[in-house]
Amino acid sequence: MRLFIIIIGILLFCIYFLVNRSQKHWLIIMDEASQEKYYQVEVQPGDEVEFYWIHSVEHISWIELFTIDDSYEFLLQEIRFEGFGAGIPHDRGKEVKVEDGYIIMTDIEEKYPAYDWINSHTATEKITFNGEKIASGKDLPHHGYMKMVIQER
Repeated sequence: MRLFIIIIGILLFCIYFLVNRSQKHWLIIMDEASQEKYYQVEVQPGDEVEFYWIHSVEHISWIELFTIDDSYEFLLQEIRFEGFGAGIPHDRGKEVKVEDGYIIMTDIEEKYPAYDWINSHTATEKITFNGEKIASGKDLPHHGYMKMVIQER
């Protein structure tokens, strides 16, 4: 009887391992209202996502760099912008430097389970994944309630 329980335990462990091993994580850009998916790609911890946009008041470029962490959440690492103004932080991250005309704040390390925004054909410049452009504001619904999320499937 004891041997039977050990064998069942080993079988259950193997089944659990095989099922969980086949699960993959996907970065998805979707319309929050309709749930229509505009982009999806398999992700791994360490992958990078950059969100480029134009500040609505100051009309300056703003770039946010996220990495995918081990729990498959967005980890904000860095923000870059061309100047200070309305709503622009002055003290995020552990280091601030100026490079190529950008103020750069690094080592922010804020976790986000998802990234939500109201899209604009003019303000959302582009979104990149590991340095490759995956979408621009014109690719997504104008004034759409958009969400970038990581899902396990």
